[in-house]
Amino acid sequence: MSEELFKTYKDIFDRFTINALWELITQKKLEGLESPIKIGKESNVFSALTKYNERVAVKVYRLNSVDFFQMSKYLEMDPKFRPIKQRVRIVAAWAKREFFNIKKAYEAGVSVPQPIAIKNNVLIIEFIGTKFPEHPTDFPKIKDSCADPEEMYNLLIKDIKKLYQKAKLVHGDLSEFNILERGGVPVIIDLSHSIPSDAPSADELLKRDVEKIVKFFNKKGLKLNVPDVLHYIKKA
Repeated sequence: MSEELFKTYKDIFDRFTINALWELITQKKLEGLESPIKIGKESNVFSALTKYNERVAVKVYRLNSVDFFQMSKYLEMDPKFRPIKQRVRIVAAWAKREFFNIKKAYEAGVSVPQPIAIKNNVLIIEFIGTKFPEHPTDFPKIKDSCADPEEMYNLLIKDIKKLYQKAKLVHGDLSEFNILERGGVPVIIDLSHSIPSDAPSADELLKRDVEKIVKFFNKKGLKLNVPDVLHYIKKA
């Protein structure tokens, strides 16, 4: 990873982030970044290679662009995190929280990217896309690729149930925009807003997630209703 790449994305690679990236490289978690996959307001995702020439995704939370009020609100819902005031510590806690949410979901058998490593505001996770060609591309979102809506829904709703009952999490921001399609199988991403299933706002957020999923699949020709879907997710 060259200094030129840092200069190209100087609004992303502040010194705090550069130090985290270099430490991950020193730990042999990365060889270097390749190219941007997603440049967002709060975070950016890059493809990268490991020393074994395996492709991974690197998610970087931007210190200067995040919504600290919203981050603090969600962190307060999670008993693992004490109230934090400093900007850098809030972003690092947010990244750590997402990493461990992904880890819990992955260990519960939910179709999510495999978590690999974390340092401060930088996460390394499995790259959900074409891993070996020279120019990597991520797999499409289900909003753009959903050839068999009924099968996709059946697989997805089982994952949402596992997320709720086994991982004890509610995604909190689930929609067709953060579910990828890998060979006909949904892959849930962006678990930064996920909260414990016993948190005070969990039922409200689960209902909102379900409403979005039901609306999307009903537009694809299915006939779903929110109460039935919620009952399926919550029943033992």
